[in-house]
Amino acid sequence: MPPAPIVLLETDYETIDEAIAAKDDQAAQLTEQGIPFKQQTLYRATDGARLFLITPIDLELESNESSRVSSKPRTRRTSPQRRRERNQQVDYR
Repeated sequence: MPPAPIVLLETDYETIDEAIAAKDDQAAQLTEQGIPFKQQTLYRATDGARLFLITPIDLELESNESSRVSSKPRTRRTSPQRRRERNQQVDYR
């Protein structure tokens, strides 16, 4: 099971450079452990401060989700009225 998401607030550090360095250190640790992850930079609505989010990815969960998708081609659904019209067509020869 991958670790929980890591949240780093810009305001927890003296400078933005220190916050970015801390984010990079966390990402490096996950990389060393062989844990895939994604990074996002979000902004706090109250003051615009950056929030760095590092989310480990569970590869098993992702592969299960992709296998749930049906491989059958989807057919276009028609309304009951159109189905009736299609079935009631008369072929004049």
